[in-house]
Amino acid sequence: MPTKSKRNEQILITGGTGFVGPHLIRYLKPFAASITVIASGVSFDSEPEVEYHSIDIRDESRVRKVVQQVCPTRIYHLASISAVDLSWAKPRLTFEVNVLGTLNIFEAAMSLRSPPKILNVSTSQVYALCDATLTENSLVDPDNPYAASKAMAELLTLPYRRASVGGIVTGRSFNHSGPGQAPSFFLSSIAKQFAEIESGSRPPTLKVGNLNVKRDFTDVRDVVAAYDMLLDNGRVGETYNVCSGVSVCLADIVEMFKAITGVKVAIETEPNRIRSNEMADVCGDPRKLRDRTGWYPKIPLEKTIEDLFNYWQFKCRESTAQAGQ
Repeated sequence: MPTKSKRNEQILITGGTGFVGPHLIRYLKPFAASITVIASGVSFDSEPEVEYHSIDIRDESRVRKVVQQVCPTRIYHLASISAVDLSWAKPRLTFEVNVLGTLNIFEAAMSLRSPPKILNVSTSQVYALCDATLTENSLVDPDNPYAASKAMAELLTLPYRRASVGGIVTGRSFNHSGPGQAPSFFLSSIAKQFAEIESGSRPPTLKVGNLNVKRDFTDVRDVVAAYDMLLDNGRVGETYNVCSGVSVCLADIVEMFKAITGVKVAIETEPNRIRSNEMADVCGDPRKLRDRTGWYPKIPLEKTIEDLFNYWQFKCRESTAQAGQ
C-alpha cells in the first residue's frame, strides 16, 4: 500500500474496468480526493466511491465533455485493445481505439486551462526482435497491429513534450500478471488450468505453447505502484520501461506452479498456442525507472503464482456453486 500522505488529486483513469484498472484504483484510493473512470463497459463489481462513465474513447465529444467536467490533475491512460490476436482480426478497430482514442484523451486533457500530467501506458512489444536486454533506446519495430498502434500512440505525445504545465510520460510495460487477469495470458492460463485440474473439472493435462522461451514478469500490484511513481517523478516527454529486469523460462514457471499447488499434470504442446517468430528471451532494463523514481518490484513471482492460483480456485468453486443452483 502507498505510504505517502493524502493528496488533493482529481484522478481520471481510462480503461479502469480492465485487468489493471481495479488494482490501480485500489492503490490510489487512500490518497486521492476523487477518482473517475472512463471505460467502454462498467461491471457490476465496480469500486465504491468511484465515479464511472461508460464511454467509447473514440467518441471525441463525450470524452471532451467528461474531461472538462472532471478537470483532472492526473490521468492514467490504460484504455486500449491489448490482445494481439484481436488486433490481427480487427486492425481498424485496434488503430481507432489505440491511436484516435488516445488522441482524443490527449487533446481534451491538454486543452484544459490547467492541463494534467498524463501517464500513457505503452508496451514492450513496440521493440524490435532482439537478443539483448531491452532499454528505452532499443530499436522500435513492432510486428503486430497492437504493437504498431501503441508505437503510433507514443508519437502522439510529441506536441506536448515542451508543455510548461501537465504533459505526458510514457511507460512501456513488459509482461505483468496477477489476480483478475484474463486466461488468454500465459500465467493466468496456466493458473486457471491448474485450478480446474485440482477441482476435477478438467483432465490432468496442461495445454501449453512454447515453454522454451524466457519472459520478464512483474506483479500487477507492483506495476500500478510504478505507474503512480512515474506520474510523481517521471520527466514529461520521456519513456520508461516498467519491468523486473529478470527473465524466467516458461518451463520453470510451470514447475513453480506444480510445487506451489501440489497438482500433478502432464504437458501437451498445442501448435495453435505457438507464435511464429517468437523471441527466445524478452528481458527489459528497468534502471531508468528505478533511478528516476526509486521504484523496484517487491512481490516475488512465486507470490504472483500463488495468488493467481487462489483466484482461479475461487472462480472454479463459484462456477460449481452456480451450476448446482
